[in-house]
Amino acid sequence: MSKNKNINEKGFAMILALVLLLVMTLMGTILVVNASSQTEVTTVSETGNQTFLSAETGVESASRWIYSEVAKGKFPKNGSSSVSSLCGYDLGSNIKFAKNYSNILSNEMDVKNTAEKRIYNKQKFYYIITEFGQSTVADVGAGGTVSSGTNYGTAGGQMTYFYKIYSCAVGGDNNQKAMVEVIVGVAS
Repeated sequence: MSKNKNINEKGFAMILALVLLLVMTLMGTILVVNASSQTEVTTVSETGNQTFLSAETGVESASRWIYSEVAKGKFPKNGSSSVSSLCGYDLGSNIKFAKNYSNILSNEMDVKNTAEKRIYNKQKFYYIITEFGQSTVADVGAGGTVSSGTNYGTAGGQMTYFYKIYSCAVGGDNNQKAMVEVIVGVAS
């Protein structure tokens, strides 16, 4: 009787080994697919972050231009040209602007390293600057005094010019987009 029992069990070890091999192969495949999808998600997320930072670079570039014009004694004024969208984003209306500009990030940052240049060449930013308004601020300036109660004195006031900067960026292999809108005040 024990001879028949051994005959029936001869293939069991082979079947068990094949089942375990199949389970391990499936687990390995699932891990490889999961790692691959995680890499893709990380790449898309990293590109999105870089694109947002590129749009912020546009804001910095626009701010530098405004301050350089003010340093020359010119407060930029809107021209007759207008735009209603930037990078495919609807701006809500036709907006007249003082300056529009675009640049590739590697050029803006003057990147020389070839590996970095490959990354930053895929990032492009655009911006427009529009004169947003003016405001006179009173009761400030040299010689102003503050005392107890409600008596305040002043030696003058100043004019503040407000500019709205719309900056967007397009980047990466999948052309992700990011938009930033900032108001900058410059005192005269």
